[in-house]
Amino acid sequence: DTCTQRPVHLLYTGRMAHAKGLLQMVEALALLVNSGEDVVLDLVGWPEKGDPILDEVQALAGQKGVASCVFYHGYKPVGPELFAYYKKADIYVIASTSDFEGFPRTVWEAMAHSLPVVATRVGSIPLFLSDRENALLADPRSAEALARAISELAASRDLRHTMIRNGQALARSNTLEYRAKEIIEQLSEWLL
Repeated sequence: DTCTQRPVHLLYTGRMAHAKGLLQMVEALALLVNSGEDVVLDLVGWPEKGDPILDEVQALAGQKGVASCVFYHGYKPVGPELFAYYKKADIYVIASTSDFEGFPRTVWEAMAHSLPVVATRVGSIPLFLSDRENALLADPRSAEALARAISELAASRDLRHTMIRNGQALARSNTLEYRAKEIIEQLSEWLL
């Protein structure tokens, strides 16, 4: 289980860019903190060249009074150092705003590390994730929707367990080995 201790650690890993909804994450964090939730946001990843998002995140967090709840940990390579952040986290949040979003590898990583996921309904995300089955899906560009989903997950042990269990199953079915076997089987049927 997650969310059993306070503060609740929200985690985003990946590219630090406007299109990833980092400002909406900070706004959602502020809504949660202002409603009495004990929650922090951990950001792990690499800044996109020429994108001032990290400065804007810091400025917005200061403006909203949550600067002490937002932590940027820098880039961590895939492996034990990055995975330590997944293990410490309670909820994985990806608030992408771009309709051209592919399906982030980081969602698979989060699910494989037993994290419930809150994601936005953009790009390929709703093609792979089903709301309330293996993730909570929120409308893009809505800090309120993100905050509601995070709050619900933090409060509901049963919902978290469902998301964790189904997320792990989904992640297991999307490994290279599993997909390669599936492709070979389909090609074999097609060729016969």
